[in-house]
Amino acid sequence: VFLSCFYHNQKTSPLFISPRRHRLPKLVPPALPVNGTFSWVRVVLFLSDEEIIHRIGYDALIFLRFHRLALRCIVKMSFFSFLVVLPLNFTGDGHKMNDGEGYGMGELLFTDFMRFTMANVSGGSPRLWVHCFAIYLLTGIVVRELLVEYNAFNNIRHRYLLSREAHLRTVLVTNIPRHLRAPSKITTYFKNVYPEAVKSVTICQNLIRLEKLVQKRTHILTAIEKELLVLCRSEKRKLVITTLSAFDRVKFTVTNLPKKLLSCVGCSDGQERLAWLYSKLEELNDGIEKEHVRRDRVMKTMDALQAAEGSGDIDYVLAVSQGEGNHVASGDSDVMMRRNGKKRGQINLVNGNIIDDDDNNGKEKDDKSFAKDAIYRYSQELKARNFLGRLRPTEYHDSTDPSVHGNNGKFGYIENHTNEVTDKAFVVMRTFTASTIAIQSMHSSKPGSMQVSTAPEPRDLLWENIYVSKGAKKTRSLIADALVLLLISFYIIPVAIISLLVSENALVSYSPRIAQLDQASALFSSAIAIVQPLCLVGIQQLLPPLFIFIGKCEGIISFSEVQMKAFSRYFMFQILNIFLVTAIAGSIFDTLAIIIENPEAALLMLGNSLPRMSSFFITFVTMKTFLGLGVELVRTVSVIQSLLRLVFCPLSTLRQKRSIRCGCRSIDDPGWFPFHKILAQDMLVVVISVVFAVVAPIVLLPCALFCLFSRILWTHHHLYVFESVFETGGQFWPKIFRRFVFGLVVAQATITGQFILKEARHEAYATIALLCMTYFFLRSTRARYDNASSTLPLEVATCMDISVKQEEEEARRRRDDANDVSHHDIDDPWDLAYVQPALRATSKAKPEQPFPPAQLGRAETFLSGTDDDQHGTVRLNSLSHKDRVIIDGWWNEQIRNAGKQKIFNVLIGEESGTLRVGRSSNRRMSEMESVANANAERGIMV
Repeated sequence: VFLSCFYHNQKTSPLFISPRRHRLPKLVPPALPVNGTFSWVRVVLFLSDEEIIHRIGYDALIFLRFHRLALRCIVKMSFFSFLVVLPLNFTGDGHKMNDGEGYGMGELLFTDFMRFTMANVSGGSPRLWVHCFAIYLLTGIVVRELLVEYNAFNNIRHRYLLSREAHLRTVLVTNIPRHLRAPSKITTYFKNVYPEAVKSVTICQNLIRLEKLVQKRTHILTAIEKELLVLCRSEKRKLVITTLSAFDRVKFTVTNLPKKLLSCVGCSDGQERLAWLYSKLEELNDGIEKEHVRRDRVMKTMDALQAAEGSGDIDYVLAVSQGEGNHVASGDSDVMMRRNGKKRGQINLVNGNIIDDDDNNGKEKDDKSFAKDAIYRYSQELKARNFLGRLRPTEYHDSTDPSVHGNNGKFGYIENHTNEVTDKAFVVMRTFTASTIAIQSMHSSKPGSMQVSTAPEPRDLLWENIYVSKGAKKTRSLIADALVLLLISFYIIPVAIISLLVSENALVSYSPRIAQLDQASALFSSAIAIVQPLCLVGIQQLLPPLFIFIGKCEGIISFSEVQMKAFSRYFMFQILNIFLVTAIAGSIFDTLAIIIENPEAALLMLGNSLPRMSSFFITFVTMKTFLGLGVELVRTVSVIQSLLRLVFCPLSTLRQKRSIRCGCRSIDDPGWFPFHKILAQDMLVVVISVVFAVVAPIVLLPCALFCLFSRILWTHHHLYVFESVFETGGQFWPKIFRRFVFGLVVAQATITGQFILKEARHEAYATIALLCMTYFFLRSTRARYDNASSTLPLEVATCMDISVKQEEEEARRRRDDANDVSHHDIDDPWDLAYVQPALRATSKAKPEQPFPPAQLGRAETFLSGTDDDQHGTVRLNSLSHKDRVIIDGWWNEQIRNAGKQKIFNVLIGEESGTLRVGRSSNRRMSEMESVANANAERGIMV
């Protein structure tokens, strides 16, 4: 059913099936072939890793290789499990145990399905040595595949680090000491430490006030665009009336009479409201411009800071100069900052030197006075932050305002300059060698100070967390961990309440009418039965966004790190509340009566609980494979979200359509891919497959299908649906590796428990030794690869700098020979990449067009060849039969050019395909271009 819907939407709704292709046309391949229901599958399977990196990125490649890794392990283990372990379990005699003792255990515990599990092997049987060998074989297969994949990740990671992106030469400096929190000082420090290697230094400022102004202006712009949209629709309605006949005009007037009366009543109010909004917009634009100027003046003033000699921990005062140098505008007198009311911690500047009043009097500060100063400074720093360590808006007193002058009334000041900036800065290096050395070096003798790490990608930054200090981040992290632990521990409480309220019996008891319909209609009865599981699934779907919200509140500075932490927490939730709790509950409630009647059989029955739950996990994985992946294939959640937006927000401007409203996105804006959610859910399937590979090998079949179908589905969605919002170079892999090993440890512990309960002591000792070896493998592998893959090796960075320098010199020589001066004054787009968005915001914002251009008239008028907007994309309405024939022929040619594929190796994930999407030089490519042009004339320009 899902495949049929997907195939139909491919031909009729390209915008719905592949929204990424319409938003990023130059990066996404052409439409997939539609000559059959499964014709698109071979294109997705045969796609090469090189093409995935080029079209999607490194993170998506690591994600897809994870499914290939799991599929390889499952397939390779399935040969021994199905050929040896499964017949061995089926021919066991465990089902005959205690048949004559009257407890009915053979009937209750052993079904036909249970004969295929390890529970059918009697205790002390020599067959258990085969299971011991099987767990050793499973461990060897998984360890080998993990090492192969870690080597591949190391190569992919180094390739990413060698991609010459500017953010790879940028480092993030955190916990900067107070005496260096000024633009000139932090710049001078790094330029002295790394001579001729620092390109720019950007210290993060306290822009809370400016950000609030920008946010208010955005709300005003949204309101203006909304008013303009309503106004245009009313004018369009008037034009429609003039083109109708007399009868249709009367009919239209009667139908729209309530709307017309309302519009007439509120017409003057709407015009007044629009005028007020425009005046408010001008005020906010002026306020933002003044705030930009103020921030420039503040940063220039902070560069005049000087440190008092012999003082290890002091406060600073800013002297505001009215002209260049240290001269005031009312004359060429020296800049002098005097104490205002003898406040502690303020210092006078005379001729650029810091002179204390006590020093002028010939008196030295004693220890008691110094301690009081320290207490005062600490209290001032606490006042500058809120409860969770976030900076408060700053108060800068302009020297031109006489109301803020000191006793002499001459100079402005900032009460505490450390509140004007944060403890973080971005340093862009000119060479990869300098950035590599900076990351691996210690820059301060004080523990925890001046920590340097690789800077996140600019689009990956969470700028609102720039203001969170190191201590506040630790506090928030402890609170978040405690909250997550409580959520995971007491998750059963809301689940039990929901189950009680929406169970089938509860729903029937609410109303006699529902009870009658339940008895009269089998369809209605089935609908009532699925209400409870749907509610439970809905509660579980709330957890991933909740973990994302907790991670953001924790103060993490990059969105990718937030997703990684959410992945770890959601995976822990899946293991505890789905895997372990399900197995335990299944064994306790089903066998409680027999345990009470025969306590001696308790250990044996609990030992058999995990094999007995294998049927549940087979159903669980099968449902995820055919129902869960099918829902994702046809984007059911996106359809529901778009319907909700259409019902509750029917009249939306373009800005509102691009925004997320109550967690719902537009149908053509799927947003970012939820790595944390999908990875945690898929890792649970991997743990199930590893654990049951020896205990109940039949579970491997649905797990293999799940990994294969997931690989196909997510490759398509990465290519045509989701947009990447960050690129970490595959940093998710170390977390995937650790959880893969965790599943292996759980499998070994399960087999060990089985051996102990079945009185196979020697086999149990062997598996305990295997547990120790697995832990040693985990530690040694991390020690070998973690440091090597986290940063670029120094020798590689040096060679790369040499090659880059040679290429730049060669390019400069060619330009000089050709007398080309067009490249000399090119602005680097990365110069403002690490400048805070509020500083980059324009001071003269205007409302944008609140509706698509097609609503103004015929679409063809906006599709001329001289269109100035080069970034516009065409949203195709549908594909005709001729279009489909040309597209299918083009893809067939691409597959032929890729050569013969090793289909079996590609299917089991042993290797990737060789398909590279390129342009052909024959007539078909010109036909493709003509089809694109023809479709553009039928499309809607964005």
